[in-house]
Amino acid sequence: VEAAFSAALAAAFPAVAPTPAPAVAPCNDAKFGDFQCNNAMGLFKRVQAAAKAAQEQTGEGGEGEAQQEAPRSPRDVAQSILDALPSTALGGEQALLAEASIAGPGFINVRLGDEYVRGRVASVVANGAGELAPVAPAGVSRAVVDFSSPNIAKEMHVGHLRSTIIGDSLSRLLEFAGVEVVRLNHVGDWGTQFGMLIQHLREGAGGEAEEGAEGG
Repeated sequence: VEAAFSAALAAAFPAVAPTPAPAVAPCNDAKFGDFQCNNAMGLFKRVQAAAKAAQEQTGEGGEGEAQQEAPRSPRDVAQSILDALPSTALGGEQALLAEASIAGPGFINVRLGDEYVRGRVASVVANGAGELAPVAPAGVSRAVVDFSSPNIAKEMHVGHLRSTIIGDSLSRLLEFAGVEVVRLNHVGDWGTQFGMLIQHLREGAGGEAEEGAEGG
């Protein structure tokens, strides 16, 4: 869904740079659809400014003509986004989206196509959950995740457990995306503590035993 709206935003408003990231989120109420695109309201002023600047650069017409080509409301922006959706995303039995509509000041509500959902479920059943894995960032094939790295000369506490769980969760997510993960749990910062322990042994009963051994 994000990819479809990303393509629509780039196609509908090529003069707006950089191309806005699609603001897609699940609908709070299922009766309105499965997902909602909320770019229209935030884009409205940017699109107006881009249209006005384009008219001024060409020198054809003044502000009135620029305003005619610019959207008059966020709903106009939403309609432009809808019109620019890829043909493969909307329409047809196998399409990603079964329906799309504009609500309120410019919210775009969409509902996934039944056949598309059935196809994705069948693919997961046949090929495993890896079908749903996100694509790793370009060039990322190996990652190092540093775990809790406890100081073995001190007591452990809940912070070590927390960071261990976070580290393992990140590792699993990266592996799910096809990234080779190196789990690192560095044990360090123990030199001073063990030096103090050895000194304590030397100054206490351990020291007396050592002196007796040396005298013998």
